[in-house]
Amino acid sequence: MREPDPSTQSPNEAVVRKEAMTWVVRLAGNRLSVEDRREFEAWRAQSPAHARVYESVSAVWNDPDLHAAATHAAFHVPPARIDRTLPRARRMMVSAGLATAAVLVLMTLYWDPLITLQADHHTGIGERRTITLPDQSTVILNTQTAVGISFEGGTRRVRLLKGEAFFQVTPDPDRPFLVQGARSVTRAVGTGFTVRSAERERVTVLEGTVEVAAHDDGEEPVRLHAGSEVEIEQGRLGAAHAVDMAAAEAWMKDRLVVNGMPLTQVLDEVRRYHPGKILLLNDDVGRHAVTGTYNLAEPTKIVALLIKTFPLRSVSLGDHLIILF
Repeated sequence: MREPDPSTQSPNEAVVRKEAMTWVVRLAGNRLSVEDRREFEAWRAQSPAHARVYESVSAVWNDPDLHAAATHAAFHVPPARIDRTLPRARRMMVSAGLATAAVLVLMTLYWDPLITLQADHHTGIGERRTITLPDQSTVILNTQTAVGISFEGGTRRVRLLKGEAFFQVTPDPDRPFLVQGARSVTRAVGTGFTVRSAERERVTVLEGTVEVAAHDDGEEPVRLHAGSEVEIEQGRLGAAHAVDMAAAEAWMKDRLVVNGMPLTQVLDEVRRYHPGKILLLNDDVGRHAVTGTYNLAEPTKIVALLIKTFPLRSVSLGDHLIILF
């Protein structure tokens, strides 16, 4: 099974790859309508990168050895772990969810090395590290984060390849400090701010002032002051808005602070710190609002607390998979 060449990946390829994974799973279910299949063909035809990434992801999904290993892991859950009082259709859905999640676990393990090979510093799941740069600026790497460092000539540049990082920048008017994400460039002189790389890239300023520019929209940079943030989606800058400072910096103290956040989004946050996969099969419960402060050092306990709080059942495969339904 040939690995894709990291040097050929575009800045937005991580997004395309996630979309490709979604299409592979949907097509594998073999329940798409004619309209769905037309939508898929339109998506794949958007660019050569879309077609190439889809073929790569599909090859991983359909690899016999990989799929056999994932299915074996999923379906060897002890019978007692799946509630036999559930209707047969629901038990089959849970088992299918386990199989799908198991394949996604292995796919994650397959793709991550492509990023870490490009990184000067990186963290694993649930790990946090502080890096001191050559100019004595510091970077705190959150869970599953990778950065590349380039201090050449008159520019200090950090590439955020994945994840989230806090930057405490040492002032130097003669050498701008740039953080380059997949969709944006943030410029600072002396300040403290975070950049998070995701489908919506996010820049949050905790101290001082920064300028944020999107790669693709050609607009003037947005100036952000302490207590504000901006998101970049589909190559365009959103409007700057105020942010809850305590919630924004909570992760640096191993805390997750949420106020009225939908359960689906809370689980998205917990997944970043959990060593396995968490799959929610109940969309109705996923819309429930969550408020509270949680300990990110114990993500499994967060899930257990959410199960007690909301009308959810669960089945698990050790620490590797948790299915909520």
